[in-house]
Amino acid sequence: MGNINSTVCKCPYCFKKFVPAAVAFRTETVYMEQDLEDMSAEEAEAKKAFLEAEDPVFEEFWKKYPGSRPDDDQYAKHPVIWNTEPPGQNAKMSYLKGTHSADSDGFINEVVDSEGAHSKIRICPHCHNRLPFAFGKYPVKYIAVVGITSSGKTVYLSQVLRQIKGILARAGMTVVGTHAEVDEFIESHRVEKGQPLPTGNATHILTKPLPLNVRNSQNMTYTLVFYDIAGENCVVPEQMEKYGPFIENADGIIMVVDPRQFHEVFHIGGYLRGETEAVQPEKVIEAMYNTFVAESAGGKSTIPIAVALSKSDLLRGCVDPDKNFLRDIDYREYNGYGFPAEDFNMMNREVHELLKPENNSMQGKIFMDSLNECFSTKAMFAFSALNVAAVVKDEGDVSYSMIEEDPETVRVEDPIFWILYQLHIIPEIRKRVVAPPEPKGGKKVSIFGFGKKR
Repeated sequence: MGNINSTVCKCPYCFKKFVPAAVAFRTETVYMEQDLEDMSAEEAEAKKAFLEAEDPVFEEFWKKYPGSRPDDDQYAKHPVIWNTEPPGQNAKMSYLKGTHSADSDGFINEVVDSEGAHSKIRICPHCHNRLPFAFGKYPVKYIAVVGITSSGKTVYLSQVLRQIKGILARAGMTVVGTHAEVDEFIESHRVEKGQPLPTGNATHILTKPLPLNVRNSQNMTYTLVFYDIAGENCVVPEQMEKYGPFIENADGIIMVVDPRQFHEVFHIGGYLRGETEAVQPEKVIEAMYNTFVAESAGGKSTIPIAVALSKSDLLRGCVDPDKNFLRDIDYREYNGYGFPAEDFNMMNREVHELLKPENNSMQGKIFMDSLNECFSTKAMFAFSALNVAAVVKDEGDVSYSMIEEDPETVRVEDPIFWILYQLHIIPEIRKRVVAPPEPKGGKKVSIFGFGKKR
């Protein structure tokens, strides 16, 4: 594995680089002013270094994202232990020193402060955001999920994460350990019959990274980090400056598009015309181009992008009902676990066909032209995170969507498998070759109906 404490990693919040050996910690020891009142002057002076106080570095980061600052981090005001010299921008505060200790693999994961208290609260040395469990120990792969309001992005992500263990098992992968951030996201974005559907993250709100440690069939462990990015934050230049890094630093992008955004291509009711035109799908791609793609070699980004039509069940009335993307993959037909290549090829071809110019509408072509101009590696998908119709309910001044049947996902795993395959984390698998049944009488029949006796 090499020296895992000297492998450079990027913070999942600020994306600045550091080595695990230079990580900072929050103390478990903390005092408030009233705690010092009954102490001697000498003792109180010694404890002042552990007083609860606002962290200016942490606050400075979240000032860029009004209304997004996590209020569930009970350690945000605890002192910081850092055994190396702080970067210039962090010299505005003082740091404590401690004694590091490591796990059985030699990964520094704990510190002991001068009070003798142990802490495993690791934070980024640059922005002081709390790092996910064992972050930096394994190779990190970032996956940005992008989509405008009502695209189905957040419902999709909630449904995927809710059944992520079963999904990844089909690719020969295992989720390792527990992940509080993912559990919290699922709990706050529950998808259930008779309950309001998640509304997604509001524009200008930064959702916390969603990390998972996973192990593949080659016994390699990775940290996957998912981001829920509102597409509206990508089309305004000043917003893209803040949210663009979460896409620019991604190892893979899943762009979720409601088929009703292509209202000239798919004639599906129940969608306001003005809402579909608020942020056209290609606008998000154009914003990516302006922010970071244009500077890429050859003018194209090499980040693999999976473009997925959500709510595929809505297409049943306007496409051939025998389309492969309308039904789940039969994994029993495949040899092993991994990326199901043949079903992907059919899916990719079918969705491309759907967006070809039709009835003089150029909506699909405009989108595909933008996609081809910006990304060298892309693929098309369709899925349903619910597979049942959502209805709109009104209660006074509040409107919300809900489902009146139990949800059942269809092919939500495809975009993730494709990205994991592109990142060489899972292998390609093919369908088993089934020998044709032998004819009666011991004859082997040719394709023309004739044969020879053995």
